Amino acid sequence: MRYNIVFLFFFLISTSFAQTYADSSDGGGGIVYGSNHAFIISAPKGWVLDNSSGVSQGLYAVFYPKGGSWEQSPAVMFANTASRKSKDNETVTKLIEYDSNQFKSNHPEVKIGDLLSLRTKKEKSAIVKTFAYTQYEAVAYIEEETIIAMIVLTTRTEEQFNKALPAFRELVSSYLFITKDVHLQNK
Repeated sequence: MRYNIVFLFFFLISTSFAQTYADSSDGGGGIVYGSNHAFIISAPKGWVLDNSSGVSQGLYAVFYPKGGSWEQSPAVMFANTASRKSKDNETVTKLIEYDSNQFKSNHPEVKIGDLLSLRTKKEKSAIVKTFAYTQYEAVAYIEEETIIAMIVLTTRTEEQFNKALPAFRELVSSYLFITKDVHLQNK
């Protein structure tokens, strides 16, 4: 059963890739990078980072509980970015407004809420919004100079959402921006 990932901002997302690495954490971590950003993110305890299952959806860093899969797990998470050069992404406030309007347009029954902001590895603040419709989602928005990083939790039920929130908080707290000076070479 595939998730209906509403958070595919086709015109707003900057191209990202993920390179995984092994570390001492439970499910490894990776570097998510694109032409103007690179950041580190680590799988929460009991979860794994997968940099191939979400590629067809434009997602290069997806997470799910160990023993599960991107396609079948009751809760999944992913990291993505929006370029601040795009019209609706210049600030985190504008991106949240854009996302909220997209949800309202696609799901008139959506209930939009706020969670307490979270802190990243270097104590950067992440604004967290919730979207409840036929799925339950939390999105952490982290504003950087060239991008807005988004870490998303999505589940099919409110119970699964509440059960996965500690892992979501752990994932957001692992975020560490490295640089905006990434230059990709064409092959």
